[in-house]
Amino acid sequence: MSFRAKVLLHTNITIFFFMIGLASLLLHLRTREVEETIERDAKTFATLTVGPICEAYDNYYKSGYVKFRELIISLLSLNKKLDNISIYSVEGKELFNSDELKGRKTTTLNGVQKESNIERIKKISSTFTQTADGKYYDLIFPYIEPWGWHRYSVRFLVSKECLAHDILVLRLVVFSLTFLAVVLASLSSHFIVRAMTFPLEHLTATAKTIAEGNLDVTFDVKSHDEIGTLAKTLQGMVTRIKRDMISLKKQKDILTQKNKELERLSNLKTQFLANITHELVTPLTSVKGYIEYIYQGKMGPLSPTQKKGLEVARKNINRLHRQITDLLDFASLESGKVKISLSPFHIKKLIKDVITNLSTSFRDKNISYEEKIPDSIPPVIADKEKITQVFENLLTNAVKYTPSGGKITISCYNLDGAPKGKVKICVADTGIGIPEEAQKNIFDDFYHFDPRHKYKGIGLGLSIVKSILDAHKEEIEIKSERNKGSIFCFTLPVYIGGSKG
Repeated sequence: MSFRAKVLLHTNITIFFFMIGLASLLLHLRTREVEETIERDAKTFATLTVGPICEAYDNYYKSGYVKFRELIISLLSLNKKLDNISIYSVEGKELFNSDELKGRKTTTLNGVQKESNIERIKKISSTFTQTADGKYYDLIFPYIEPWGWHRYSVRFLVSKECLAHDILVLRLVVFSLTFLAVVLASLSSHFIVRAMTFPLEHLTATAKTIAEGNLDVTFDVKSHDEIGTLAKTLQGMVTRIKRDMISLKKQKDILTQKNKELERLSNLKTQFLANITHELVTPLTSVKGYIEYIYQGKMGPLSPTQKKGLEVARKNINRLHRQITDLLDFASLESGKVKISLSPFHIKKLIKDVITNLSTSFRDKNISYEEKIPDSIPPVIADKEKITQVFENLLTNAVKYTPSGGKITISCYNLDGAPKGKVKICVADTGIGIPEEAQKNIFDDFYHFDPRHKYKGIGLGLSIVKSILDAHKEEIEIKSERNKGSIFCFTLPVYIGGSKG
């Protein structure tokens, strides 16, 4: 439903109920006024006629009934609303009833009506009410003789049929005028609402055009009210948006050029890094081989001091070799040249091989190792070489940040205990832990959470782990607490086709 239709509907409903309420109130007040007029006229009529009626009853009813009869008939014909005249003694006895003149059976007082009317008859003041059946107004008027003796009371029954007719006519007139007023008010509200909503409809149509991306529009509203102010404000907003869009487009073009330049520089950096590390690997491998050869005494005996010096050189060359290898891996991963070669293998055997290669590092720092891998763990499918690198980096980090006498634990289990699906592997240590604020950046390139660089490294180990697992479309999560150690967990898919590896 449109806004105009809603406004018209609510306006017309409000007008309708307001006019119906007003008509009902006027009808009620007019009905009360008519009733009061009838009561007033009846009392005036009774005041003028009670004396002559009672005197005529005394003088003519028993001796000259004809004259009394003529008086009653003339009074009944004089007032068309008057239907019955009755005369009662103060004790409540009916002495005369005008129904006798019409050949109708006279009404007698009995039961509750008799008791209530007797009380009214005894009063020296008039009482005005309605009969029990609601057909008549019932007026009882006392006749007080000049010397103050209350001998009779006269009862007048005034028909309500005339009132019903008057009220019916009044209702027809009031409700006809009300209906006409509602129709006229509805027509007026239609034109008023149309004049009010036309600018809003124009604003809505223009806003839809803007929403579709066309900013070359104008809010053509000439009114000098709030709607006109709104149109001017919206026009100003559109103008500012157009200006900002032009500015944003220029900024976008500049950023595009900058991004292309950054991408070119990044490619150059990656290429340079790959080339320089590749060039360093060959001589470093040669140096490492000769130092190992000399350290083993194959080029002659060594003094304890010489052997100690070679031991230091050997450790540093191994650390340098790992760093260069990390740089090579990082360059390969960043260039997107790494390809994942999936094959099934047993995770338990791979972990044992990695532990064997790192046994010297464990032994040098007096770090114990615990393995929690059940024999029922099924084989996984992944790039075995890359997953080996993941374990080497995680365990190397764990050894680096775990103090002497600490412990490293590797656990493995099926997720949800299901034989199919995924295997979860966790590497836990009792090292220094990682601050909570640093955990969100721990997998970033070249990131060190230790600002003093007490633990040496180039900050690529965990970045490479994350890149390899991303290539496998697997997640890695970390749980760590300062001075209580860290736990790194990742998942690998279970191999369903057999038990090779």
